[in-house]
Amino acid sequence: MHSLLLLIAALISYGSLYPFHFAANDNWLREAVALFTAPELRMSRGDLIGNLLLFAPYGLVAVLLSHARRPPRTAAGGLVALLALGLLLALALQLAQLWVPSRVPALSDVAANGAGMLLGATTAGLAYKLIPAAVTHPLRNAASMPHALAPAVLMLLWLSYQWFPLVPTLDLQNIINALKPLLRAPQIDGVRTLHTALAWAAFFKLWDISSARRMPALALATAALFVVAAKTLIAGASISPSNVIGLGLALAWLPWRQHNTALPVLAIAMFVSLFASGLMPFDPLDQPQAFHWIPFTGMLEGSMGVNLLNLIEKSFFYGALIVLLSTKGGHPMAAAIVVALCLGTIEAAQTFLPNRMAESTDPVLALILGFVTGLGAPRSRHTHGRTHRSTR
Repeated sequence: MHSLLLLIAALISYGSLYPFHFAANDNWLREAVALFTAPELRMSRGDLIGNLLLFAPYGLVAVLLSHARRPPRTAAGGLVALLALGLLLALALQLAQLWVPSRVPALSDVAANGAGMLLGATTAGLAYKLIPAAVTHPLRNAASMPHALAPAVLMLLWLSYQWFPLVPTLDLQNIINALKPLLRAPQIDGVRTLHTALAWAAFFKLWDISSARRMPALALATAALFVVAAKTLIAGASISPSNVIGLGLALAWLPWRQHNTALPVLAIAMFVSLFASGLMPFDPLDQPQAFHWIPFTGMLEGSMGVNLLNLIEKSFFYGALIVLLSTKGGHPMAAAIVVALCLGTIEAAQTFLPNRMAESTDPVLALILGFVTGLGAPRSRHTHGRTHRSTR
């Protein structure tokens, strides 16, 4: 769990200091003083959501870590210390941005980062109540983590993707705008429809895994319909024909989800969907384009809101595929390597496709997800056997 917290801190630093073009700044002291004496408190909605979600994983893992090997009386103190370190990290990164010309440091970012940590900590607190087996001493009860906590977090990512940007509204015009794609010249994207159907099917399987019992198909269908219908009450969200048809296909699959072949067929179909989404339409170029080896290059440029939405969706789909592949006793990291190899093949092929940006981001993201999920994976029986013999 310590490794996970350090990984999150490293990823936060990576995203905050990218593209790492440091330059001398003779006015750094004056700008640092102005950062505190004349703080800029305004930020766009996309920046606010991005800064909140950037530090939310830190707060979530801090709660799990503070309770892992501590008596309940000292858990609160450990959590406060970890959150304080997170706040110092946020402030240090803003000060470091004084030497990154492409960045604009602001104290409002630190405040949003702190709120994001509290959001993650609150989510972990709710997890203790909803799935206590997964978070009660996760280091001592490691076998429960990949079978309950990881699927639950992935489900939360899918809900965040559906309800992005997580800003509710009761505006009638927003409801009308959300339904326009369905009512005005609806266009169906076959590849996107398949991808959505498989994502919902994976969501249903993750629900079964996290709850450790078979959920009634009617309950799953009702919850999914509510999630989609609620998008009309989210600012800027919309419901497309691909959303509706994809969900319909997933609901039709529900009665079959417990069949012995359901899991392998779903995993294979998800791989097919990855290739279809990454390579269609297949109209190759005569000469390959450049391959971007620095991960997250595309996600750290352009619109933060759009990039964050894509990151959430990819994290859910790749993470769900990794969990499903490792459900029958496989190690999540081994499953992540398989997914990363698949994604690497797609990215390599995209160097020959127009309007595509071939980069290392997706394979690296899959490996990170496998590492995070694998932190709580139980040891194999062979390992336990060797340990037992060595102590005799």
